[in-house]
Amino acid sequence: MFSRSLIRNFAIIAHIDHGKSTLADRLLEITGVVAKGDHEDQLLDRNPISRERGITIKLAPVRMEYNSAKPTNFFSDGVPFPDLIGKTSQISKKLLVNEIDKAGLRYILNLIDTPGHVDFSYEVDRTLSCVEGVVLLVDATQGIQAQTVANVYKALAKNLVIIPVINKIDLATAEIEKTKQQIVEFLGVSEKEITLISAKTGLGVEELLKKIINRIPPPTPRFVKENKSKALIFDSYYDPHRGVIAFVRIFSGELKQGQKLFLSNSKTVFVNQEVGIFKPELIEKEKLGEGEIGYLVTNLKNIRQLRVGETVLDDPTISPLPGYKKVKPMVFASIFPTDSDQYLNLKKAIEKLYLTDSALEFSPIYSRALGSGFRMGFLGLLHADVIRERLEKEFDQSIVITPPKVNFKQEGKQFFEPYAKVTIIVPKEFMGTVMELAKEKRAKFITMDNRSQIVIVYEMPLSEMVHGFFNELKGRTAGFGSFDWQFSDYRPVKARMLTILLNKEAIDEFSEVVVFERAYERATALTKKLRAYIPRQQFEVRIQASYGGKIIASERVAPLRKDVTAKLYGGDRTRKDKLLKKQKKGKKKLKMIGKVNIPKEAFLKIFKG
Repeated sequence: MFSRSLIRNFAIIAHIDHGKSTLADRLLEITGVVAKGDHEDQLLDRNPISRERGITIKLAPVRMEYNSAKPTNFFSDGVPFPDLIGKTSQISKKLLVNEIDKAGLRYILNLIDTPGHVDFSYEVDRTLSCVEGVVLLVDATQGIQAQTVANVYKALAKNLVIIPVINKIDLATAEIEKTKQQIVEFLGVSEKEITLISAKTGLGVEELLKKIINRIPPPTPRFVKENKSKALIFDSYYDPHRGVIAFVRIFSGELKQGQKLFLSNSKTVFVNQEVGIFKPELIEKEKLGEGEIGYLVTNLKNIRQLRVGETVLDDPTISPLPGYKKVKPMVFASIFPTDSDQYLNLKKAIEKLYLTDSALEFSPIYSRALGSGFRMGFLGLLHADVIRERLEKEFDQSIVITPPKVNFKQEGKQFFEPYAKVTIIVPKEFMGTVMELAKEKRAKFITMDNRSQIVIVYEMPLSEMVHGFFNELKGRTAGFGSFDWQFSDYRPVKARMLTILLNKEAIDEFSEVVVFERAYERATALTKKLRAYIPRQQFEVRIQASYGGKIIASERVAPLRKDVTAKLYGGDRTRKDKLLKKQKKGKKKLKMIGKVNIPKEAFLKIFKG
């Protein structure tokens, strides 16, 4: 049995594509978890889409062991390793220290590789509640970016030790001194405290590992100890044979097989089937003790009973760990199979994803144009895009997905729209264009920090952020701009339902709540797209946008004309006029009763355009 004093729990936090998973690879090699050259790159990124995109979209824990020839931070609170030494004399303690100095110590290092994208910020927050320190990884070619800042604030709020690290120093485009200055200004540390590494080549990584051992403290009780078992769930997934597997950090007591356990928020009771650690595969153990990170097998079939942030207890009467919240979807889209015969297969695919993703929500819907489908809720735009890609690639589904929208609340005739607190980081030369973009997006300026980079905080309607804000920010800042956001609240707004009519018949797929300032712009864009993609019919098609009961935009698709006079040769002109008049009456009738044919290919083009 090892001492809790030898445990180091830490996470790696960074912006997307700053090298978190590559650094994890090098740490796994140094500690002997895997052999160098004997594993695939970014080992902890098990998801194929995560590998393809080069971003972490699912956190991954792993346990490593490291033998230190000279133990560091041995005296943590004046008493060296009480679990090992006990109440011995100071002379005995000194002798023991000398013996350990010769033999070295085996440290237990629990690493959690966290997602970098804002959509998964709550997972990051709960992960940071499970560790005592973080490695802050900054790309030397990109500098500090917005999601880095957001995650550092979370770490500071939890009083975690922060080890600043600059990565990719081997690249020709690395701006090491500039990046150092950004970190010094942001964290208030000296340059000597910053570690320089190349996660790709391994340069400086072992030195970083020793700093992790030296600077990050062992786990100590952060909450009032009640002599009971208490653990935090920071992730989970569904196993078809063993039910939900929960990832946990033990804060007090211990967890072992056969134990009756309780979930504080869902009020669920279950018997623990198995406990163990991550290597990174699941390795069964007899028990998990205070300070350890591992897993437990619940045999529960519903992943929503074990949401991220839940507290596992052996006594339901004691208080849960703080900070739990139920994560709610912020953007919504409808998904339909391109072939209506594939509806059941799409349903099965979504249900499988639902079992593995506790943040995903879905419900069946029906569209006259697209048939049966599902309305789905996502954490954000990346989450939505990842689910779409998984449906297409993992489950071989051909789908139509509507553009993501946000939910407005309505009380009587008053609408309320969701707002987000948005933090934008850009080089100084782009400050003007970013402020102009923010004004266009109805954002309200809150504060600005003018250092080596500009950090601007706004309050912005979520609907504006969803509709192309990220792409516009990247475009206007030559790719250097980054942003992070978190939901703020709902605020009253002048808005109405924008309804698209085809020959006076409402088409739900294109109808949405739109604020007054965006009504004409949105109506014009939709009607023009529909005119471009709706094929000509045997009758005229009128495309109209109604807002607050008034038509504010209109387009027309001309009818196909059949030459009814082609078979007439000679004769009186009145005979041709009579046939043309009869044709006109027929077309008028078709316009009134005919159904407009919109191929699914047109929907695909409209939704992507």
